[in-house]
Amino acid sequence: MPPPASATVTYHFWIGFYNHGSVVSHCDVSPKPISEIVMPLHMIPPTRRRFLQTTLVGGAAWLAPRYTGAAEFKPSDEWWALLSDPHIDADPKKSARGITMLDCLNRIIDEVLAEPSPPAGVIINGDCAFLRGLAEDYATLSTALQRFADADLPVHMTMGNHDDRGPFYDAFASQRADNPLVDGKHVSILSTPTTTLFLMDSLWEVNKVTGELGQPQLDWLASALDAHAEKPAIVIGHHNLQFLPKESQATISGLRDSQKLVDLLNARSHVQAYIFGHTHHWNVIEKHDEVNLVNLPACSYVFNPAHPNGWVKAQFGADQFALELRALDHAHPQHGEKHKLRYTLTANAR
Repeated sequence: MPPPASATVTYHFWIGFYNHGSVVSHCDVSPKPISEIVMPLHMIPPTRRRFLQTTLVGGAAWLAPRYTGAAEFKPSDEWWALLSDPHIDADPKKSARGITMLDCLNRIIDEVLAEPSPPAGVIINGDCAFLRGLAEDYATLSTALQRFADADLPVHMTMGNHDDRGPFYDAFASQRADNPLVDGKHVSILSTPTTTLFLMDSLWEVNKVTGELGQPQLDWLASALDAHAEKPAIVIGHHNLQFLPKESQATISGLRDSQKLVDLLNARSHVQAYIFGHTHHWNVIEKHDEVNLVNLPACSYVFNPAHPNGWVKAQFGADQFALELRALDHAHPQHGEKHKLRYTLTANAR
């Protein structure tokens, strides 16, 4: 179902990678020819400062944003808004565990837009919809995210277990990618001045708690990381890592293929962190011989009332990345908590 009339966001597919407000050329990390590769959906706001120049490449539209007076950021100044688990329902007044999800998201949007300088982009790391990824859920979400579009802010979204790719694409795009980088998955690469971000898709089955990347996506990620080893890399996906004994009969609530992902990441010296959501529990684990782990807080409800909900302000620097928790409850003892994670594994180009 298309967005409601009140939502006037324009949604596009493009070939290439988002690079600090521009699209850079595609680096072939897939066996598919360039004419068959279309990057997945992202939200690109049409404004007076930015317009899209369309060029056909092998029959696919290349939509490259250009700037006419937009503010330029030094690498040390650029920051990103990291959100996760908004769980937006079709009903704007829908509540769960004592909170109204849309109210929380709107408050976060208020805070992001009130920052002294705008972010380079917004990443919503999965579970965008409440339970089953219904078209009506995404319609409500698109209305809320219109405010980011009005502020000229690009929004990038990943898939969680409560999302559904079909209704998601129907709500947020006028066209569907016929040949995505990974069949049946919603993946992309974002390049900042200092760091490359790899957005993954861990949705296995809609409204099933377990997540899975799958071997084709893992193979693509390995190739993509190898092709972009000139800068530190951070991988972002919805599900947490989980390791159970082989004989365990317990339900896997995290990634089914956690060990494969960890082995893949730790084998590449320029990979610095895995950022995820899903558990609704803000937590940062700094490791010195493996990738760092960052568990984003939920935008919406929490499972433990002692845990904060909110969002994270992130800065990806030349030798470290900094994180600051912005709890919705400013009286929460963790509100404003900061972490600086130094890049302990050197990128190949350094």
